[in-house]
Amino acid sequence: MSTVQLSTIRLRIATAISAIAGTKLSPLPYQAFGRTTNSIAHKAFSVGIGGSDAADDRQRTTEGAMLMTDVFVALAYRIRPLDQLTDIDNALNFENDIIKKVLDRTNTTLYQNLHIKLVSSQRQLTDSGEYMLTTLSFESLHFIPLQ
Repeated sequence: MSTVQLSTIRLRIATAISAIAGTKLSPLPYQAFGRTTNSIAHKAFSVGIGGSDAADDRQRTTEGAMLMTDVFVALAYRIRPLDQLTDIDNALNFENDIIKKVLDRTNTTLYQNLHIKLVSSQRQLTDSGEYMLTTLSFESLHFIPLQ
């Protein structure tokens, strides 16, 4: 298996999600996603790279080091005050669309030298009730370059 840099994993996932109509990549990094302005927050997302754990494998300069890396996707969906239940369902469908895009193993660009699996999904309504914020957690298995 060839190597993949962590920044490449983040970019590939962001590119795959951007193919969904209406989505927009937040200009802020994942760690600051909650500060995305309301004017662009609806269907906005951000991709973050979390911690990495080295696999119990030989780490050769020519092959790289095998890692299991946490990948997070944060997304926002606007909840209209007069149609909240419909928008909650729409937010859940939007979440499912993103999961399908990230786990689409026919996407050979995304999955080149990389394996991704879904770990969890967490949802919360903002205090104002205006947005559903979702965090999707994935785990990627890949080699990073050592030279």
